Amino acid sequence: MGKFFWGFFFIYLNFNLSINAHTLNVLPEFVGYFLLLQGLRELEEESGVFSDTRPFVVGMTVYTAILWVGALLGVTGTGNLLSILLSLVSTVVSLYISWSIIQGVQEMEERHQADLNSAGMSLAWKVLLVADIVSYVLTLVLPVAAVALVVVLVGILLLVGSLMLLVAFWRGKKCWEAVQAGTIHVIDE
Repeated sequence: MGKFFWGFFFIYLNFNLSINAHTLNVLPEFVGYFLLLQGLRELEEESGVFSDTRPFVVGMTVYTAILWVGALLGVTGTGNLLSILLSLVSTVVSLYISWSIIQGVQEMEERHQADLNSAGMSLAWKVLLVADIVSYVLTLVLPVAAVALVVVLVGILLLVGSLMLLVAFWRGKKCWEAVQAGTIHVIDE
């Protein structure tokens, strides 16, 4: 579960370094997807969902690594229709991956009869889903001048959702450590 936390840390938190016209994320997303892949491998016996999700994580690892190298070399573009469509597809795949991992955590809860904080993870995921939908819809609907304010508001919502997800996975990680240590957080029925 620790790999899930650190994977999402790299995926959802961006610290950019700007030099002239080039911007580089110093917490590359592909590292986050690689960590998720390791976490899925570690826990694949806990839930079949984890092994089913791996191909999507491999794809996102490769895709985000290409984007990161492109940004490093200054050859990736933004703002055109293709980049917007690719961004939309990668957002959908990323949401699917995180939803699948949360489903796997829910199966682990049932299997071990322990609270691993999947409810908190699910709530955070829903906040991110709403923020992403609002972001894409408003980008397509609003004129460019009105987008600036909306971008700030949606950005705040995305930040809140990302932090909620990280906190939820941190708590889940601590609960899983307790399960492994034998000091189980039993689900009340």
